[in-house]
Parts: sequence; structure tokens; C-alpha cells
Amino acid sequence: MKKKIGLALGRYQPLHYGHIYLMEIAFQENDEVVICIGSAQKADPLPIEERHRRVEQQLLLIGKKSYRIVDLVDPEVMEIWPGYVRSVCSISKETENTFYRADHDLDARTLEDLGRESFNVKIVPRITFPYRAPNGLYYPVNSATDIKRIHRELGLDHLL
Repeated sequence: MKKKIGLALGRYQPLHYGHIYLMEIAFQENDEVVICIGSAQKADPLPIEERHRRVEQQLLLIGKKSYRIVDLVDPEVMEIWPGYVRSVCSISKETENTFYRADHDLDARTLEDLGRESFNVKIVPRITFPYRAPNGLYYPVNSATDIKRIHRELGLDHLL
């Protein structure tokens, strides 16, 4: 039986419950999970070191052990992205590999390219969850974009 590896990709700008939910599904279905922190070169609002630290702390807090964290810098030519991800994450074609995504915006070509790179793709529906903003109130959100919007509306962008 092939070893099962799950790949959970996110920017984690900031890390939130939706990311943890996606990772949790990957952990349940695989022997090992590779957490890919995408767009590592972008520091808006958090630099890669802080995103990496937060993901690592969260995984330790919830007791996860079989994982690796990989920082991904966006390639200049996005057409090479699926092969680039497999290479940088040291994903073998000899393992059963599943790529977990919360977005439904993968085009047909990207799906084909991921398949050629030995990835199955699993779309995990986004969930709405309560986010406690710096003003102490809870807001229903389902993405980091929602969280950033709330911070911007409150004039608290600096508190991500």
C-alpha cells in the first residue's frame, strides 16, 4: 500500500480556523501532511517567518506530529507551478498524493497539470466561523480576506 501524503496550501495571512479545518481533513486522510505556505516572498501583512511560526505553534498546540512545513516562493512563470510544488515539497510520484484546496478557482489546465504531477485534488468547502476581532466582537468570516476587511474597516490593519 502506498504512503498517503496530503498537501495543504495557504498563504496563512493570517492563520485562521478555516486553514486549521482544511489541515484537519488532510491529517485525517493521510499518513503525512505537507503544509505549504504560499507566496512566501509577500509580507503583507505578515512576513514568512511570522506565518511559519504561527502555523508551527498551532500544529504543536493541537498535537500534530506527521507534518512538514514548506515555504513556497511564487515562481515567475506560474505555468510551472504544479511541478514546482511537487519538487520543492519533495513529493514523490511513488506516493499517493492529494492536494487540498478550499477555493474552487482551479482552472482545467491547472487540474490537468496537477494530475500529471501525480496529485489528486480535493476541494474542501469553505466554512463560516466566528472571528474575534481586536474590538472584542465576533464576526462571521470564511477567509483571510474577510478578516483583513474587518481589520481595515476598524482601522486596525496593524493588529493582524
